[in-house]
Amino acid sequence: MRRLRRHATTLILVALAAAAAVALFVLDRGAVSTDEAERRRKHLFEAWRPDEITELTVTVAPPGAPPAAQQTARLTRGDVDDAGQRPWSVEIDGQRHPADEPTVDQLLGTLEFATAERRVSAEASDRAALGLTAPRLTIALAMGPRRERLLLGGGAPTPPGAVYAEVAGRGVFVITKQLAAALDVPPDRFRTRSFVPYLPSELSGLTLEGAGGARRFSRAPWGGGGRGAGFHFAEGSPEGSGVRVSAPALDLVLSALGRMQAEAFLSDEEAERAAASGGPRVTVTLLPSDPSAKLGVIDVGGACPDRPDHVVAVRREPTRAAACVPASVLEPLTEEASRFVDLALVAAPLDEVAEVKLSAGEPGARSLELARAGSEWHLRAPEDRAVPTETGRALVQAILDVRAARLLPAASDPKALGLDPPRATLRVVSTPAAAGEGEPRERIETLEIGAELAGVVRVRRLEDGAIAELSAADAGALLPSAVSLRSMEVFDFAPDQVNALRIERPGLVQRLRRTGEGAWQLVEPAGAGLSADGGLADELAAQLAGLKAERWVAADAAQGYGLAAPRLVVEAELTAAEGGGAPGAASRAARVELGAHAGAGSFARAGGGAAVFVAPPSLEAAAGRLLLRRDVFLVAPEDVARVTLSPRDGKPVVLEGSPHGFTVAGAADPASAAATAARVRDALADLRAEGAVALGSPERHHGLSPPRLRVAIELARPQPAPAGAGAPRSSEGSFTIAIGAGDAFRGTNVFYARRDGVSAVYAIAQSRVRPLLEAAGVAGAD
Repeated sequence: MRRLRRHATTLILVALAAAAAVALFVLDRGAVSTDEAERRRKHLFEAWRPDEITELTVTVAPPGAPPAAQQTARLTRGDVDDAGQRPWSVEIDGQRHPADEPTVDQLLGTLEFATAERRVSAEASDRAALGLTAPRLTIALAMGPRRERLLLGGGAPTPPGAVYAEVAGRGVFVITKQLAAALDVPPDRFRTRSFVPYLPSELSGLTLEGAGGARRFSRAPWGGGGRGAGFHFAEGSPEGSGVRVSAPALDLVLSALGRMQAEAFLSDEEAERAAASGGPRVTVTLLPSDPSAKLGVIDVGGACPDRPDHVVAVRREPTRAAACVPASVLEPLTEEASRFVDLALVAAPLDEVAEVKLSAGEPGARSLELARAGSEWHLRAPEDRAVPTETGRALVQAILDVRAARLLPAASDPKALGLDPPRATLRVVSTPAAAGEGEPRERIETLEIGAELAGVVRVRRLEDGAIAELSAADAGALLPSAVSLRSMEVFDFAPDQVNALRIERPGLVQRLRRTGEGAWQLVEPAGAGLSADGGLADELAAQLAGLKAERWVAADAAQGYGLAAPRLVVEAELTAAEGGGAPGAASRAARVELGAHAGAGSFARAGGGAAVFVAPPSLEAAAGRLLLRRDVFLVAPEDVARVTLSPRDGKPVVLEGSPHGFTVAGAADPASAAATAARVRDALADLRAEGAVALGSPERHHGLSPPRLRVAIELARPQPAPAGAGAPRSSEGSFTIAIGAGDAFRGTNVFYARRDGVSAVYAIAQSRVRPLLEAAGVAGAD
């Protein structure tokens, strides 16, 4: 006890020193150092410590409005979450919501770097006169022990649009119009724009009800990663319990939910009135994976007030809110259930497939096993060897592209469908790149392939038990063989080795041959004014020269694939000389036959071979057209003496040509006529056809008897005939173009057209013809 009294004074002094140190530390935290004050001497706030900001209050008072009309947003910063962030929340009208982090960050950034135009002296700082006793905006923030307060008052005389601002403890300043606008954030903007409470990865299922019917989806056991992958129809669905949902179709729904951003928040009364306006409505129910989380329920539909491109969304759970969201979100939510049924036999994307194994069920049949090795492919069976990347990818992609014509009812008899026993089993292993937590890292999709019955094959997906029905031709891709591993190269020669082309289709043979100068000459068909289009012939020669199979299908066509009577046969005569085209050089031929359509391409075989491959659609696009000159309508404007536009129902319009341009004869409005004449002149110089569509006389649907417009062109001097036998020549320095009906040709809106002296009907883009129709007062496109 005596020892304690001896040290009591020392202990008291130590305690007092510690308390003083703590007090000094707390006070010092709020103090502004000399360096800090110097760095921020031009800023409104003399200190800025973003990590210490925990609260921000924004109060907006409309000018002249009573205190009750003020709006306040009170933002508070939360604790560090699992992502290492400290999220903000906002309280408005007594209700707390997640805050819009970008809006908060933007305002804090504005406050941090806010500077004044000038300081207002204390003598001139009449707060009432400057609008600071009833400020239009008040911003208060808690930054550690410091409390900052900024008021925005009335307008300052200079610079234009400037505003008086007061910083508590520092005085009154003038700030720019731009800074005032950046600070003036409506409290409602601090609410997060994200309207959907859960991310796709947080869902165990979702339901759509209303327009489009009832559609119930739940997370499938196979996972699969990705946004829409890994879902199936929920128990009791008419489409079949557990049937796999199409990932692309569900992705559209999940993308729509992601776009469901609140553009403007509504009161409950406004939302109810808007929802009563009619139109499709959908209720979205979100089932979170977390069993402790509440359902998410959102009603979508009804026109948003004063926003024609938006609809009303009312979130009823887990928290209530109503807002205007983009109208585009509604369409994917109204798709019928049938659009969500996955008709793909294999769901994995190409880049995630790691292994393909075909096990034959028939005695004596060979199996095939292919595995990815990095970016390459390796054949494991029936032999061990590397496979060219292009070949491996094509084989796997062909499997992934197979789609069922329909799914059969679950109660179907497997034996009657040729599935008991199956003809073969196909196993596809993939490694989902976006597998979620708890989802399998490897996905195995197994298909049991049935026997062919009357040209139809049934396939059972073991992943969901669905039985798919498809044509025997389509099912061939699921039964790869040795031919499937051939090089994708069909022909390999230089385009300029092609000396002659022959294209045959029912009712038409075209033959073209190169001249000694390398130009193309039309041999067949014969007709007035017909000549070869060198560009189109070169394009076909290039297609043949580098022809590659999209995939190899079968070792022999037998009587299938539409190759017993091909739709199109293309032959090229090739020179064996490296330079090509040398007179007397030995030649060989390249031949390809196109049969039935195979998706966008066609089943085909080449030369004398029996193997069947799928040819790309570009080959038929190049070979399936008339290879006739497309420039038969072009005319040099400087060679034109007169143009007469004669509409079917109307008076002719005459334009006179000269070296200085065209003029409209007898025009009442010279300025308007000059613009019309210029457009006609440009149109004639640009009147190139998309292509020839028919030989000989026009048919009724071409609309050329009579035409909607005749264009008679008189030339100041006859134009030289284009190169090529049979090229059209102007008769006595003039010719006529007839414009007929509108249609579509190879994806372009066109008018049918014909030139006298040319025995063919052409298609010209409507955009090229329209200036002539408008000049003649004819209505536009059909």
